[in-house]
Amino acid sequence: MKRFLLILVHSVIWRSFLRLIIGVKYINRGVLKSQKQFILIANHNSHLDSMAIMSAMPIAMVHKVHPIAAEDFFGDKSTKEFLMKHFVNAILIPRKRPEKLGDPDALQIMSDLLIKGDSIILYPEGTRGEPGVMQDFKKGIALMVQRHPDVPVVPIFLDGLYKSMPKGVNVFLPSNSKLFVGEPIKFKSLETEVILKDSLEAILAAKTD
Repeated sequence: MKRFLLILVHSVIWRSFLRLIIGVKYINRGVLKSQKQFILIANHNSHLDSMAIMSAMPIAMVHKVHPIAAEDFFGDKSTKEFLMKHFVNAILIPRKRPEKLGDPDALQIMSDLLIKGDSIILYPEGTRGEPGVMQDFKKGIALMVQRHPDVPVVPIFLDGLYKSMPKGVNVFLPSNSKLFVGEPIKFKSLETEVILKDSLEAILAAKTD
């Protein structure tokens, strides 16, 4: 039932809304169809980012793709949390490191999803930033790559989507936005700083792929 709901919401409703009303164009989306599993990384400027990326997913795998979201922002037991979990297919994780045994471990939660064969969507900047300005990447993406070096990392560049629903605005506005999908990243090494540098360059390069 949830699989059918996610297909309906993202592959039909959201994709139609984003293409026809917002004006989103999908560039090189075929890369996603060629992968059985992946870690998606993207720049982050709008609340629409996760919906746009989910709407780009192939129908056969949309139910196995999970945007990773902050528990302290969405996990408030409200309608917002319900929608994130059941309609966006998001997984909520704590931003803080576990302080004692038994506390939720964000890295382990994401790792378990990958071990199960699911895919995740990460925003390496960690939060929505200023449009057009990439913030320093957090180390989470590097740690995931080091734990799961065989899972392809696919970069996505979201161009102009912030004009449709920028930070602090809750109204949908039409815009000529584009979602660029890059080729899987070939990391030069598994050193943390190298992974972060390669990831940043790949997201920026996806716009021209």
